[in-house]
Amino acid sequence: MGSRILLLSAMLGLLLFGVEGAGAAATLTDPQGDAVGGAADITQVVVSNELDGKITFALTIPDRTTFTSDDFLIIVLNTDKDTTTGISGADYAIVVDSTGGALVRASGTAFAPAPQTTLTLADGGKTVTINRSDLGETVGFFYFASSGLASSSTASDDAPDSGVATYDLELKAVLSTLAAQFSPAKPKAGRAFRLNRTTLRLDDRTAVKADSITCVAKLNGKRLAGRCAWRIPRNGKGKRLIVTLTARYKGASATFTPWRFRVG
Repeated sequence: MGSRILLLSAMLGLLLFGVEGAGAAATLTDPQGDAVGGAADITQVVVSNELDGKITFALTIPDRTTFTSDDFLIIVLNTDKDTTTGISGADYAIVVDSTGGALVRASGTAFAPAPQTTLTLADGGKTVTINRSDLGETVGFFYFASSGLASSSTASDDAPDSGVATYDLELKAVLSTLAAQFSPAKPKAGRAFRLNRTTLRLDDRTAVKADSITCVAKLNGKRLAGRCAWRIPRNGKGKRLIVTLTARYKGASATFTPWRFRVG
């Protein structure tokens, strides 16, 4: 594996020099039969992720059931989409051969082994998974895959053949703030009081509509019957009403600072 990492550092400048970004795609196809010098022929790369940040690269390599001792595969990642950082823009790379997989990170002008707590391989090394926590908490990246032979510097197959592909992660939303409007604006004894509307904002300040809102209202510590609408008791005048709202959006949930009222 060490020789593969050294080879990666030597060849990466040639691979990335002059590269231009390609369109975003979760499924990347590459022509069959275009591998040179006996390298593994990559025909497809499917990239996906789970909401917790687990990223999967599933490669189709029809001429390899398993990798030979001469084979290697690299997945090169520009995890900040900045071509001025890393090595020619590459911040990390995943190197796979018949002995397993390793994560390396740009360090100066070369790549060095990086901590890898989530990297796993399946399907003979053709399916690679890693969490974004090992990739600088990336939210999207440029990437390409390349195969080669340790015994030949000219054997290769790149996917895509030129340029790079783009993948943006779909992650679990982080709920930041919730604005609420009630009707009437202040509760009154003996009258109905309800949640009228809400505005939920994510941590990037985007305003979204919550998938659901759960309401809990307590009058002097005693919970009132009702979901997001309540009848304030006639004897409630002067008592403190506290309303707590929990918002849910795309699998994420958050309970926000209670709204406090004095019943009129």
